[in-house]
Amino acid sequence: ALVSARRCRPQKYAVDRPRGGPKSSDRRCRQGAMTAAAQDVEKAGGATDWPAVQPDAPRRCRLFCCGSEGNICPPYVLFVPFLGILGYVLGMVGVALAAAVVLVAAALCLCPWTTFTSWTGMWGCWPWKWNVDLYTKMLYLTYQYNLLNWEAPDTSAKHFPIDKIRPKRKLAKYDIEYALNLKIPVADEEEFMTCSMKQGALAKFVEANLAKLPRTDRFETFEDGEDPVAYVMRQFGSIYPTIYQDWTDKRSDRALARFCLHGIGAHRVERVVDGGARLYVVRADVLAGLPVRPGFARYGGDAYFDEKWNPVKIVDSGFGPAVDGRAQERVVTHPGDAAWEEAKFRFRSSLTVLVTLVDHLYASHLLTPNIVVTAVQENLSPAHPVRRFLLPFSFNAISVNDDAYHNLVASGALAPRVFALTDHGLHMAFAAAPKLMVTGAEVPPEEGGPFFNRARYVQYLREKKGVDTEFHRQSAKLFSAMRTFVADYMACYYATPAAAFADEELMSMIRQVTFQLGHVAPALPKAAFAGMARGDAGFDMIVDLLTDFMFTVTGMHEQVGAIEAYVQDASFIATKWVPGKVVGTKQAATAQALLMSFTSQPMPKLLGADWTHLFPAPSAQPAAGKTPAQCFSEFQAELSRLADEADAYNAAAPSRAFPDCFPMYVMNPRVLETSSAV
Repeated sequence: ALVSARRCRPQKYAVDRPRGGPKSSDRRCRQGAMTAAAQDVEKAGGATDWPAVQPDAPRRCRLFCCGSEGNICPPYVLFVPFLGILGYVLGMVGVALAAAVVLVAAALCLCPWTTFTSWTGMWGCWPWKWNVDLYTKMLYLTYQYNLLNWEAPDTSAKHFPIDKIRPKRKLAKYDIEYALNLKIPVADEEEFMTCSMKQGALAKFVEANLAKLPRTDRFETFEDGEDPVAYVMRQFGSIYPTIYQDWTDKRSDRALARFCLHGIGAHRVERVVDGGARLYVVRADVLAGLPVRPGFARYGGDAYFDEKWNPVKIVDSGFGPAVDGRAQERVVTHPGDAAWEEAKFRFRSSLTVLVTLVDHLYASHLLTPNIVVTAVQENLSPAHPVRRFLLPFSFNAISVNDDAYHNLVASGALAPRVFALTDHGLHMAFAAAPKLMVTGAEVPPEEGGPFFNRARYVQYLREKKGVDTEFHRQSAKLFSAMRTFVADYMACYYATPAAAFADEELMSMIRQVTFQLGHVAPALPKAAFAGMARGDAGFDMIVDLLTDFMFTVTGMHEQVGAIEAYVQDASFIATKWVPGKVVGTKQAATAQALLMSFTSQPMPKLLGADWTHLFPAPSAQPAAGKTPAQCFSEFQAELSRLADEADAYNAAAPSRAFPDCFPMYVMNPRVLETSSAV
C-alpha cells in the first residue's frame, strides 16, 4: 500500500498547486493508495498503515456550514436561527425560575444565617476576644457536638460485634491531596459504626465543603504578661483533652533537655561528633527550606547537647530571611546569647511541627496503619484469625483517616491553617516525609536494616549509634511484649511456618502491604521483604510486620500525639509565629488547640480490656498447648507488669540525677489505647 502511495505521489509540493485544491488525478491516486492499504489489512495481521495526508493548501477558513464534498450546505443549517431564539426563550424562563428559587431560599435562610454570623461575630468581643475565621468556628461547633454526644467504646461484644464484621472487598478510597501515592478508604467502609460515629447526609456535606470557606491569616499576638493558656481554655475548655503530663518548667535549659530526651523529641535523638566532641543532637532544621506564607517566621533548628545533656548550641538555617538559589545562612546560637530564648522557642516549635506532620499525621495515620487496615479488609475473610486479632488495633482507623482527609490534609482545611507553610510547602513536606521518618525502616541494608522489629532497632541504636535512652528501652520492652503475644497467637492457628505461607489470604494481605509500602516509600521494604524465605525467617518477618503495626498505633502514636501540655501554651510551642517573637499568634494558639482537641474522644484501652470473644476457635489443638484466650491473658499480665515498672520509674524521677530526673509517660500501657483512632 505504501509503495502504491509513493508511486501516485505528485511531483510538486502541495504549496505549488494552483488554487482550487489538489488535482482530481492526485486525489484519485491518493484514494487508490488508501484503498490498497485497506485491502492489505489481513496481510499486516489486522493493523493498517494509513498513509499521511497533507493539510489544505492554500489554507481556508472552516466554519462547518458546508459539507466536505462539493461544498454543499446541509438543509438543517437553516434552522439554526430558530433554535437560537428557542434557546433564548427557554434560558430566560430558566433565569426567572432560578431567581424565584433564590428569593425563596433567601426568605427562608437569610435570617438564620445573619443571626448565626452575628452570634459568632460576637465571639470576638469581650470577654472572649476570639477573633477567628468562620471555618474555625464551624469546625469547633461541629466537633463539640460530636464529642458531647460521643459514646465511649470498649472492646466488648457491644462495640465489637462479630456479626458486624464486614466481608472482604475492595474499599472505596480517596486520593490524598498533599501526600504522594497514598489513598485512604472513605468513612462508610469503617468496620464497626456505632450510632455516635455515624454521619448524616448534612454532616457529610458540611464536612466535604467546609474547607472551601475563605482563609485569612491574622497576626495579632499576645501582650507581655498575657496568659496564652487561659486564652485557649476560655475557648476550648469544653473539648480540650485531659492533660496527664506535668510540665511545670517549660522554658529553662533543663526543660529543653527534657523536651528532647523524655519528651516529643525522644525518638529523634542522634549521636554525632562535632568539632572533636561527642554530642547528642535532635534535628528540626530540615524544615528550614520549606516556604512559609508572608508575615510568618520560617521553621528550623538543630539542638546540640553535651554528653551530660547540657545544651551546647542551636544551629538554625531558618532564623534569617529565605535566600533563593543557594544555601541558607546557618545561625549558631549558644546559651547566654541575646537570641538564646528565641532560638529555643523556634527549635521547640519547629520540632513539634516536624513530629506532627511527619511522625504523627503521616507515619502514625496515613502510612502503615492506613495501608495495613486497608489490606486486612480487602484480603482477609471475616472469620480469619489474623483479621479478628487486629480488629482492636484497627478500630475506627478508617473514620479518623477520613476525618484527616477532609479536615486536615485537604487544601484549605485545618493543617494549612494551623501551620505557616504555603500549599507548596505542605506538598514538599509530605513528599519528603518517607525520608524524614525515624522508625527503623530508614536504616540502610549495609547496616542491617531496615528494621521492622523495634527491639532489634533499639539494639542497633545502642550498639552502632551510641544512643541508649529510657524512651528506647521502654519502647523495646513494649514491642517485645506485643511480639510475644503475636507469635503465641499465630501458633494457635499455624502449627508451622509452612502452614502460614500456605494461607493464601494471609499471604495476599502481606504482599499488598509490602507492595504499597514500597510504592509510597520505595526504600523501606525492598531489602527487608525481597525474596522472603518460606521458613522460620520469613515467618518471623510476618510476625515483626504485624507487631510493628500494633506498636505504631499504640506506643508510637502516644509518643508523637500526646502533646496536650505543649500546644496548650503558645509560649511553649507555636505552630506559627511572627519573626522576633517568642510566642505564637492568637490565631495559631486557637488553631493548634483545636487540632489537639480532636484527640479528646475516648477510645478502647490497651490494658484492662478483654476482646477474647473475637478469637475464632482453632481448627486443631495448638501445638504450644496455649489457647488464644490464654495468650491474651499472658499479654495483659505482661502489660500490667510493664505499667508497674513505668509507674515506679516516674515516681522515683525526683531522686535521680539530671538528666534522668524526669518521668517517661508515653510507653506506660495504662495510658495507651488500642488504635490510632483519634
